[in-house]
Amino acid sequence: MPSPISIQHGGERPLEEPTSPDPDELAIAKTVVLGLGNHYLRDDGVGIRVAEELKRRNLGEGTLVQAHQTFDLWLLSEFSGASKLVIVDAVKSGSAPGTITEYEVAPRPGPLSSLPGLHSLELHDLIDFASRMGLLTCPVTIIGIEPKVCEVGEGLSQEVERAIPEVVALVAARTQKRAEHMAEDDTKRLEKAPNP
Repeated sequence: MPSPISIQHGGERPLEEPTSPDPDELAIAKTVVLGLGNHYLRDDGVGIRVAEELKRRNLGEGTLVQAHQTFDLWLLSEFSGASKLVIVDAVKSGSAPGTITEYEVAPRPGPLSSLPGLHSLELHDLIDFASRMGLLTCPVTIIGIEPKVCEVGEGLSQEVERAIPEVVALVAARTQKRAEHMAEDDTKRLEKAPNP
C-alpha cells in the first residue's frame, strides 16, 4: 500500500512491486540514481527506460540505480545514506519533446506551512519536505526529459526515444564525476589522518 505522501505516476497496472534497495548495495553506494515513470503512459515511462539502460552499464560499486513508479517519503528514507541523488523523470517545461533539462534542487526558504497539502505534493515539494525533516541530506539533481505523449499506451514517442542515449551518457558522466570527487575527498581524509 503506497504511502499517503507520494507522487504516483498515473496508470492502473503496477509496473513492479516497490522494493527496498539491498542494504549491502546501499552501504557502499555514494550516488543513487532513481528512474521514475510509468510504462503504461507512453513518454511518462522514460525515467524507467533510462534506469534500465543504466543498469546494463558498469557505473561502479559506488552507484546504485533503481527504477520506481512511485516517489514517496518512504523511498527517500531508504536512500538517506547516499551522498547524491539523481532523479530521472519526464518533466514538462514547455520545451520541444525530447529536450533534456537538468536542475539542482536546493532547499527553499520559508516555513513548512507554506507547502501545499501533503496529498498533493509536487516533486520539488516532496524533496524540500524530506530535506527539512532530515530524511534527505544529500544534494539532488533532477534530469528531465520533455514528453510528447503521456496518454494511456505503451512505447515512447520517437523524440523521447532519441533522447535516451544522451540522457544515459549525461547520468553516467554525472555519477563518474561524483565518484572521482568522492575518491579525492577520501584520499585527502586519509592523508590528514594521524598515523597510529
